[in-house]
Amino acid sequence: PNPCAFIRSKANSAFVDENYTEALNLYNKALEESPSDAEIYVKRSHAHFRLGNWQATFDDLKAALTHGHQSAKAFLRMGVSAFHLGKFEDAKDALEKGRALDSTETQFCEWLDKCGAQLKTSEDTKQRSAPVPPPSAQSRIRHEWYQTESHVTITILLKNQKAENIETSFTRDTASHSLAPARLPSGDDYELFLEVAHPIVAEQTTYKCYSSKVRIRRRSEIASKLHVARTSRGCSQLGARNLYQSLAETEAAKAAVATRTKNWDRIVQETGEEKEEGEAALNTLFQRIYADGTDEVRRAMNKSFVS
Repeated sequence: PNPCAFIRSKANSAFVDENYTEALNLYNKALEESPSDAEIYVKRSHAHFRLGNWQATFDDLKAALTHGHQSAKAFLRMGVSAFHLGKFEDAKDALEKGRALDSTETQFCEWLDKCGAQLKTSEDTKQRSAPVPPPSAQSRIRHEWYQTESHVTITILLKNQKAENIETSFTRDTASHSLAPARLPSGDDYELFLEVAHPIVAEQTTYKCYSSKVRIRRRSEIASKLHVARTSRGCSQLGARNLYQSLAETEAAKAAVATRTKNWDRIVQETGEEKEEGEAALNTLFQRIYADGTDEVRRAMNKSFVS
């Protein structure tokens, strides 16, 4: 007689008598005689299942599948044991394969619903317990900035920066945003986006590296336009005195072109008056130019006086 068949028969009888421990021992002996017998693995998995040995059940059914066994009941048992082990993905996979073999078995739907609920709960738990990422190195770096009509000044509190690590690349776009990148100690780029009140000149940037900060300055288009306007009138590099003299000459030239007639009454009056000299004469001239000048001349004189 075949010893393996004899042992398996005794094991089956023990299982029917609900003596699962004895059946398990006999199935172990049967597998020693025939270690590649898929049916013995299936039978032993059933004994483990009755005893609540979920991992052993799952392992035996995997071995049975490896040796070519395919049945709906085996996949159902495998799915349930995986569920009890908390392997919900494996359980779902086994149950779906078993349902494909026997769609009339209602237990497949029941356990698949349980798997779906557990998977959803696990996903929600993961999302709630997901660690909050630490703030990036860039977000921990403070900066200060302000803008006047002449310049945009940005101070980035980066320590011990070297000049070769600083790359200033302001850009002017339709949204009037500017970009000021620098190099972080980690080697990453630090980028700071700011919305400026006045458009800036992309070609005029200066920066300085200090022990505790980097200061970047960019000229405003408004200041550049004022500079050009003053230069066109010959006033950009003049002091207050030279400015007034230039305006006086310009105004006198305009007056000479505008009229060729002379006001003899004024000439007689001016001749009769005592002539002033030095600073007093110059101040009188400035007052006269301001009083007789156009609005444009007055604005120019006021700006030059303030500056």
